[in-house]
Amino acid sequence: MIYTPMNKIFSFILLLCFSLILSSCGQEEEQQRKMSEEPTPRVITMQPYGPPVKGNPAPDFTLVDIEGRTWTLSELKGQVVFLNFWATWCPPCISEMPSMQNLYDTLPKDQFKMLAILYSDEAGNAKDFVKKLDITLPILVDEGNQVGMNYGLTGVPETFILDKEGIIREAVKGPAEWDSAESIHMLRGYIDQ
Repeated sequence: MIYTPMNKIFSFILLLCFSLILSSCGQEEEQQRKMSEEPTPRVITMQPYGPPVKGNPAPDFTLVDIEGRTWTLSELKGQVVFLNFWATWCPPCISEMPSMQNLYDTLPKDQFKMLAILYSDEAGNAKDFVKKLDITLPILVDEGNQVGMNYGLTGVPETFILDKEGIIREAVKGPAEWDSAESIHMLRGYIDQ
């Protein structure tokens, strides 16, 4: 075979291509080896909170009220607990608040705790509101709305009644007349258990 400049160029290109193919095969094998040695990334899936179910324990929380006191739900075991989620911009919440105050004044404080949890609202609004209506029940502030999300709120007002063991016994969506004979009878039933 006679080597011409064209043959030399062709041979050089062929040799170069062959070298590249061989070197890339080695790199691919090296990448596969490294990948098999590296740990596989873990995927963590978060389970969203669903609404609490009657008969199950209530989600625990710690919140601060508008007076600066800290409340932890689990520390209230042994008492019936009334949790009401509300907001100052919510007319039904405002309309049920006087009946809640009457209920709060009626039932024994050593066996019954009422906590009104301000949801999706500003603490300053609640302070003005309680002064106007002379509300004395504890108003807790759900900063970031996490507690409300844990309780699966679909709106406000929503109320949960917990027995002395912290089990959800009643869940009420919307406003109610909390100082009615039926409501007082129902709550006294849980207190007397």
